[in-house]
Amino acid sequence: MFKLLLHELRSRGPGIIGWGLGLSVLPLLYIGLYPQFAEELGDMQSMVANIAFYQALGISMATFEGYVASTLTNLAPVILAIYAVISGTGTLAGEEEDGRLEMIVALPIPRWQIVTVKAIALGIALLLILAIVGAAAALTLAAIAGQVETTVAPWRLFSEMLASWPLIMTFAMASLFLGAFSPSRRTAALLAMVVVLVSYFGNNLTNLFPSMEGLRALFPFHYYQATGAALINGQDPVDLLVLTVVALALFALALTFFQRRDITVGVWVVRRLGRAATSHRS
Repeated sequence: MFKLLLHELRSRGPGIIGWGLGLSVLPLLYIGLYPQFAEELGDMQSMVANIAFYQALGISMATFEGYVASTLTNLAPVILAIYAVISGTGTLAGEEEDGRLEMIVALPIPRWQIVTVKAIALGIALLLILAIVGAAAALTLAAIAGQVETTVAPWRLFSEMLASWPLIMTFAMASLFLGAFSPSRRTAALLAMVVVLVSYFGNNLTNLFPSMEGLRALFPFHYYQATGAALINGQDPVDLLVLTVVALALFALALTFFQRRDITVGVWVVRRLGRAATSHRS
């Protein structure tokens, strides 16, 4: 099991470095260039404050904290969720289509261990990417600390990036589950992207339309606050706990359906279960 975990981490190494360095461009640009545009951003706040859509997105340019929350901590989790979908659906469904999963399943390793190892490796990969981006953000803030007025310390910015891990893991485990449940990687990836987009835009729409407030709890992005206040005070531990429980529940579903999956057959798991039930009755 440990050897399989090391293999999984090595195979994800290039993705960790590539996505980590690629996403590090966001703090370098948004935070690094802030002192040069601080005055202009202050003028933009009057326009942003009068547009309901921007308010629904939580965009604020009035303070450094609001600006960073509206750009870095708002965008980075959405972009990294794409990696979670790509990697999560590629973990089971993608390897099945490539023919690698059949060889792994043939090893003397229980299926639940295979899914567990892949989930752990995916979680470590996401955490390392966030650590790289968080370190870039913290170092950039430390470099311009004398040019901005803020109570946010570099370590707080680093920890805030790591705090988005439960949110991204929720989408990663949803992708892992869909990879075990769906007949193909393409279908799993499409469904997983729908989950990400509906969650992001659905949460914003509930902020825009009070009549939809009752649906807010259904969207994972509701439990991660990309606001200036959260950047100063941190995330609500209860919200992070909710995301962690949801991610664990989705992981349990991935385990359950992968145990019942016919490798290389390429059919919905529910169809296989339906055939098995019919055969049992007959």
